[in-house]
Amino acid sequence: MPIYLEYASFYDGSGQIRFALLMSQYLAEVLERHPVAGRRALDLACGTGTLALMLADTGWNVTGLDSSDEMLAMARAKAEYAEAPHNATFVQGDMRRLEVGYDRRSAADRDLSAPIGEGPSSLALCPASFDLVTCIYDSLNYLLSEEDLGACFGAAARALAPGGLLFADMNTRYFLEHDWGLCEVAEQPGFVQVSQSYFDPVMACSTMVLTGFCGDDRQGYRRFDETHVERAYESQVVAGLIEAAGLQVEAVYECFTFQPVAERTQRIAWVARKPGARD
Repeated sequence: MPIYLEYASFYDGSGQIRFALLMSQYLAEVLERHPVAGRRALDLACGTGTLALMLADTGWNVTGLDSSDEMLAMARAKAEYAEAPHNATFVQGDMRRLEVGYDRRSAADRDLSAPIGEGPSSLALCPASFDLVTCIYDSLNYLLSEEDLGACFGAAARALAPGGLLFADMNTRYFLEHDWGLCEVAEQPGFVQVSQSYFDPVMACSTMVLTGFCGDDRQGYRRFDETHVERAYESQVVAGLIEAAGLQVEAVYECFTFQPVAERTQRIAWVARKPGARD
């Protein structure tokens, strides 16, 4: 069943936007330790576009990719009020394949100086043209097989220019099994959200059923349901898939810090680089 349909319009207001704001600051600190040469970024599973737009406002040319039309509609609406709207482009696609608008010309045949926001969208996802690929807010945990996770890392590697950086986060098994609340209720004007979660230790998957009620006390409420499933991966498996994709793991942090991963770490930040140096 598709997710982020009716929930998309309530996503930011339900508090999810705070994560992207925190991640923007953390990413800036990560890039001080792990610099890149250029200013072209690809944000996979960009959602409502908060991180992509914040990067654009700081001088990056950004392409945000997501599979959800509804989330992309929110991102494009927010872009109209951004400080640098022409620095951000949003496209629909599959982060495991990056097939939408993929330009297979070599870097030598393309104008890498042209702003991503201009010209045909096919130029936005050309191989080896991004200095930074991001994938945040446990989006990688939604890939439920090693094959799909490895395919996503492979797609990121192809999109990166030599010397480019992959920055991604993932929920740990400890978080999914012990710290993700079994039942939570959140309210905002016109919307009530109830989420119930359970963890399958055999499959290492957490299933969260989100029930939303939108409306008001006068006209009544309409209900919708979404089911979100996340899988936990062992760190050695993730590292192996990253390296198999042709990237080199440069750092593994307890997310939002620069400390090593511990037994009760909730979220891991992965930093990997494509070998070589950009011309």
